[in-house]
Amino acid sequence: MLRAVGEPKRIDRAIRRLQGALKGVPARGVRLTWRGGELSTTIHWARDDHFWWAFEPRAARETALGVTTGARHALLLGHAAHAPTKRESITCEINLPLGGADRKVAGIIAADAEGALYLAHSGRMGGARPGQHKAGFREFLADGVWRPLLWPDGVESEALIVAPLDSPRLTRLLGQFVDSVHRYKSGDSPVARTGLCVETVSVDSAAAACDRRLVDGALHEELVKRGLFGGTADLFSLPGERPQPLFALVADGRPEELALAVGALSLAAARGGRDVRPILIAPAAPMGRDEIALQALPFTCVRFRWRGARAIFDGLDDALA
Repeated sequence: MLRAVGEPKRIDRAIRRLQGALKGVPARGVRLTWRGGELSTTIHWARDDHFWWAFEPRAARETALGVTTGARHALLLGHAAHAPTKRESITCEINLPLGGADRKVAGIIAADAEGALYLAHSGRMGGARPGQHKAGFREFLADGVWRPLLWPDGVESEALIVAPLDSPRLTRLLGQFVDSVHRYKSGDSPVARTGLCVETVSVDSAAAACDRRLVDGALHEELVKRGLFGGTADLFSLPGERPQPLFALVADGRPEELALAVGALSLAAARGGRDVRPILIAPAAPMGRDEIALQALPFTCVRFRWRGARAIFDGLDDALA
């Protein structure tokens, strides 16, 4: 189980690591606005990921309801498909406590059993529209990487894992989070599951699960480019014309993950018969002794590699032909 980090020095080091890892083009003197306030600061625009970010220290204060919030780091975030102007609205902020078990703020620095650190969020997200409640974001992002979390005072809760702090894809993952918040606050419907990948029992680490979402999203985009979806109907299955591609995804190549994916895909293929075309998606990096086994599978294996923060699929067109 992941644990919320409570030691002030460790949190401070994690914040510095996060600041150093995030990328973006600086825009100075930008006036940021939100309900009840504004400030002028420097923001950083992550152009390819359509968001900007800024860090601001926040002093302890007492709310109108008499609740005291401790001093904290505020990671300000804004959706930005285009270059920022001199006045921007904040989409959301992730407040991170300076130390201790502060569940009044939504931001969390979490650690796994190996000591790897993650940026996480409680899932409480106020909506911008009538009827939106703080628990609604959990329902909206049901397919997010949600994990049980143990706090320093022994309380257990659930948290959304935004990104591993040591991931080379951290900026892309944070942009994915900002986009989800933007769509939620805009009143959009949750993204429908495509049904392209067979379900397996989740044994992913939090880091692998974050990468899995990126690979799944990139695969969907590639299939859309090839015209395999149209309108609101799923055109993947065209009875009598071609079998329906059915994928199983291996995110990080661990033997147990591979075994589950191959087993689930084999069973689904046996059930579907000629109506399905099973395709395994696996990392291009060598997978040790399992590499030979991959070549002997009775179905196609498409390998993916990372180009920056995007998954690139080698042999996808041949697999779909």
